[in-house]
Amino acid sequence: MPAAAQDLRGHGGPVRALATNAEGRIFSGSFDTRAIVWDGTVATQITRHHEGAVTAVLPLADGRFASGGQDGRVVIWGDGPEPLQSEVWHPLPVGAMAPWADGLASAAWDGQIALWSGSGAPRYITAHDGQITGLVAFRGGLASVGADLKLRFWQADGTAGGEIGLPAPASALATDGDALFLASPDGALRKVTATSGIEEAALSSRALLSVAATEGHVAVGAMTGEVWLVDPVTLAVQVGIETGQGPIWAVAISDGVLFTGGNDGLIRRWSLDGIPLGEGSGPIDPTLTNPRGAQIFRACAVCHTLTPDDGARAGPTLHQIFGRRIATAEGFQYSEALKDLDIVWTEQTISELFEFGPDAYTPGSRMPEQRVPSAADRQALIDFLKTVAR
Repeated sequence: MPAAAQDLRGHGGPVRALATNAEGRIFSGSFDTRAIVWDGTVATQITRHHEGAVTAVLPLADGRFASGGQDGRVVIWGDGPEPLQSEVWHPLPVGAMAPWADGLASAAWDGQIALWSGSGAPRYITAHDGQITGLVAFRGGLASVGADLKLRFWQADGTAGGEIGLPAPASALATDGDALFLASPDGALRKVTATSGIEEAALSSRALLSVAATEGHVAVGAMTGEVWLVDPVTLAVQVGIETGQGPIWAVAISDGVLFTGGNDGLIRRWSLDGIPLGEGSGPIDPTLTNPRGAQIFRACAVCHTLTPDDGARAGPTLHQIFGRRIATAEGFQYSEALKDLDIVWTEQTISELFEFGPDAYTPGSRMPEQRVPSAADRQALIDFLKTVAR
C-alpha cells in the first residue's frame, strides 16, 4: 500500500486548490465549498461561502486571502468567519488567481481576466477564446493559458505582451520565476522560456492535473494519483510518489515540503525526497485484523472520524455509533429532516443504509450517495466499526 503522509484533514470532498505564503501558512479549497487556512497541520480558519466548489485560493497581504469559486464569485477573507468582500466577478467558474499590483487577478472559464487593484470594481481584459486554465504572476506582469492553445503574456498595466502557440491544451500553469511549466491532459509536462522555446517531458499516459514550481523543484500531479518531482532545468524526474489519493487536483511546495491535494479530501505532506512526513492521522492501517473493513472505511474517512471530536469534517464522528439515535452526536448540525427520522444505529440499520443508499434510507441527508452492494463487504465494514468506533 502507499505510504501515509501526515494528513491535513478538514475537507469533505476533493481538494481542488492549494497555496502557501511566506509565513508557511497553507490555504486550501475543495469541492465541499470550503476554504481552509492551516498553520502546520492545524486548521485555524474554516470558511464556507461559495455556492459550489472552491477552485482557487490566493494569499494576500496583511494576513488576508482570496478564494474563487465555481459560482464565479471572488471572496476576500480576513481572519474571521465572515468575508470582508464577496462579489460575483465572472459568469462562469474561476479557473485561477494570481497576485497583481496591490490586489489580484482572477481568470475564468469565459476567457476573461478580472484585474482588481485592491479597492473598487475590477476591470476586465478578454484574454482567451474559451476557458482559462492557468494564471500566474510573471516578470512584473501576468501569464495565462487557455483552451485556445495560447500562452499569453500581459504587462503590468494589463496590455498584451505577446503570445505563444501550444501543441496541446494545459490543465495548470506554474512558474519558478524564470520559466513557465504547463501540466497537460496528454500526460506531458511542458516548459517555456524566452530563450529555448517549448521543451517537454512525457510523464504519464494519463492526464496531468496540477503543477507547482519553486527554485530547484517542479511538482506535477496526475489523474492516477502519482506525483513527480522534476528538475526544472532538464525536466528529468527526480522522485516519483504513489500517493494513493486518487486524482491529484492540487500541489504546492513550501519550505522543503511538498503538499498534495487529492480526491480523498486529504492534504498530505512529503519531503522533497518523496518521504512521508510523520505518522500523523493517515489512512487506516491495512494490516489490522479486518483489512477489508478498513479498506471500505477509507471512503467514509473523508467525512467521518472515529474519535469523540468530529475534527471539523463534513459529517459527524462515528465514535460510539452503535446504539445511538440518528442525528444526536454532540457538536454537529444536522438537518431537520434527519432529526425527524426514527432510526437507531445498529448492525442492521447500518447495513441497510449502505444496501439501499443514503438518498433512499435517510432522505434529507447531505451524505454523498454511495452504496455497498456486497453483503460480505457491509459486514466487514460493520465489524471494523465495532472494533475501532467504541
